[in-house]
Amino acid sequence: MAVYTDAAAISAYLGVTFTPEQAQQADTVAAAVTTFIDRYTGRSWQAASPVPNELTNVVPSNASYPAAYGILYLAHRPVSGVLAVRLRTAQPGATETTLLPDQVDVVDAANGVVTISGGWGYPYPDLLAFVDYEFGDGVPADISLAATMIAAGEMGRQLAIQASSAFAEAYPEAAGLKSVSVGQNDVNLSFTTTSAASSGGASSSSSLAPEGSAARAILDTYRRVVIA
Repeated sequence: MAVYTDAAAISAYLGVTFTPEQAQQADTVAAAVTTFIDRYTGRSWQAASPVPNELTNVVPSNASYPAAYGILYLAHRPVSGVLAVRLRTAQPGATETTLLPDQVDVVDAANGVVTISGGWGYPYPDLLAFVDYEFGDGVPADISLAATMIAAGEMGRQLAIQASSAFAEAYPEAAGLKSVSVGQNDVNLSFTTTSAASSGGASSSSSLAPEGSAARAILDTYRRVVIA
């Protein structure tokens, strides 16, 4: 699995030096963040060009005209060239038909939009396409930044929990101590019943990239509509 960030980038962003155990934890977080980004945006930067046999649905351009062209939305972008397109229905045992080069047109390379010409009996509601194509591979710099920002936020919480737990272990007499107030004739101690682990969990956002965050803003520019 190709990840969009790693322990080195996360530690540099936080301005801390990870222990070997923390670096391993950061790499695990990086893998989870990569999966989250792929799922959220509906696309991936993990594959290497060329992509063989990518399965996608054919979206008919005109449901009332059987010879209308179909539209394909490819996962990896920008598309630099389509090598082959094979069509079949979803019916078990259906045969594949390979399109001729002049039946395929990359109409929007930046967004991975390809059209295929009619004449094959469009539109079938279950028509599938298997596409071999090339694309400009490499993870965009802003996607790497977003991944690092998200992972750093999670690792920052984990480091805070670990530091709090280490302090409590070193000074058990101060366990639960929230604040100390020294007056002229007395000392007031305030304690909390919340553990470091529970406070870390409570402070965690319900989303890895909450609305309004810089990382979310980056991801939203790449998010694509999924055709069901």
